[in-house]
Amino acid sequence: MRDYVIGLDLGGTNIRAAAITPEGKILNRVKIFTEVAQGRERVVANILKVIDAIKQGLRDFTLSAVGLGLPGIIFFDKGIVAQSPNLPDWIDFNVRERVKRGLDIPFYIDNDANLAAIGEGWIGAGKDFNSFCMLTLGTGVGGGIILNRDIWRGDYGMAGELGHITVYPDGHPCNCGNRGCLEQYASATGIVRMAREEFRVLGSEFKAKTEIYKIENITADSLYQLAKKGNKISLELFEKMGRVLGIGIADLVNILNVELFILGGGVADAWDYFIKFTMDEIKKRTYRITGEGVKVLKAKLGDDAGIFGAGYMAMGKTGKGIGKGKIV
Repeated sequence: MRDYVIGLDLGGTNIRAAAITPEGKILNRVKIFTEVAQGRERVVANILKVIDAIKQGLRDFTLSAVGLGLPGIIFFDKGIVAQSPNLPDWIDFNVRERVKRGLDIPFYIDNDANLAAIGEGWIGAGKDFNSFCMLTLGTGVGGGIILNRDIWRGDYGMAGELGHITVYPDGHPCNCGNRGCLEQYASATGIVRMAREEFRVLGSEFKAKTEIYKIENITADSLYQLAKKGNKISLELFEKMGRVLGIGIADLVNILNVELFILGGGVADAWDYFIKFTMDEIKKRTYRITGEGVKVLKAKLGDDAGIFGAGYMAMGKTGKGIGKGKIV
């Protein structure tokens, strides 16, 4: 019987999971509601439910391990969630120990952005590179750092919080307690915030030029659709977003001297409207040799990057299918 692992992505709305072979092939997928409001025991029950559903559909295969990714502060070695924005009652919760009560195989967890970077390094945009940074431009800005084919977690498991690089010392307050974080300008939330500020300043001019008449109707997708139509206000917002992103990446180039940055998440769909300005800022703010050598690529695995990364982590921990060039 052939072995496989399960990679899980635990979000605030859905649990997404896939059965993955050592070659990176998906055998089966399952998605159910997370049901966060029902408490952590319900969430754990749903994790086990997803695992069982996949197992029932693959009776001719052997499940060897499970990997789980979720946002927040994770103590990787202990399997403990210290804090997660999507799971408010998961404070210092040993999810690995709890899940293993209902599971007879190894179970591992890590930060979802770390796992997205691992996934892209395995079979995505980073597979041919030894070192790179991945930034996930979604509701917030997550990050993962791969150095010499190994994920860099830092002393406390909190490395890679790339969204909290300061790009404006006296900028907009961030939920982390800082001001002027990259996340406040390069995430979907940040772009919407900047657009709503424009709405308040421009008033009727904003409405006339965008045909958005209520501030609550401003979304990242509506701005993206306007940019595709050549709307000046929206294009200027994505230019600002791109320039701020370039400032953040330039800082990382100067610190880490890695040649590749991978951009994922929903905001990366607006690539054509911000990437030129991002590259301009990188070259402007780095040494010539490093700046000219930097590559910025779009993620290849989309929403599946974290699932593949979770599966790869599980394989690496059990020694199944991981050979020379491993990244975990």
